[in-house]
Amino acid sequence: MIIADISENLELIYPIPRALKKRLEEIGAGKRVTVTVKLFKKPRTNPQNAYLWSAVYPAIVQYIKDQTGQEFTPENLHDRYKKKYLGYEQCDIPGMEDIVRLRSSTELDTEEFWDQFIEHICREWSELGLYIPLPEKRN
Repeated sequence: MIIADISENLELIYPIPRALKKRLEEIGAGKRVTVTVKLFKKPRTNPQNAYLWSAVYPAIVQYIKDQTGQEFTPENLHDRYKKKYLGYEQCDIPGMEDIVRLRSSTELDTEEFWDQFIEHICREWSELGLYIPLPEKRN
C-alpha cells in the first residue's frame, strides 16, 4: 500500500518505498500491473487497541465473574463483539452456512473503531450496571 496525495492537477504525489521498487524489479519492465486507488482512512491506533484489551475487556471479564462466578476470556468477548457489531460473511454452500469469517477489527479506521465498536460495547455494559469510562483522547 502506498499513501499518496493528489495535486491540483490530479496527479499523485508519493515517494516510492523500497519494498515497492523491489517488487517492481521482481515483476520486470514492460509488464502490466493492477493499481487500486481508494480514499485514505487512518487505521485504528495502538492506543485504541490497548484501551480495548487492557481496560474494556478486563472490566467486563471481572464484572461477569463477580456477578455470576463464570470465567470468560477477553477473546470470548472479542469474538462476540466482532460478530455483533462488525458482522461476518457466511459460506455460500448449502448446509455449510455455519462456516463464517468474522470481520476483523483491524479493518476499522480510527473513527469506526470508537463509534462502531468500543462505544457500543461500553454503552451495552453501562445498561447492565457496569460503567467503563472512555478516555478523553479518542485516538
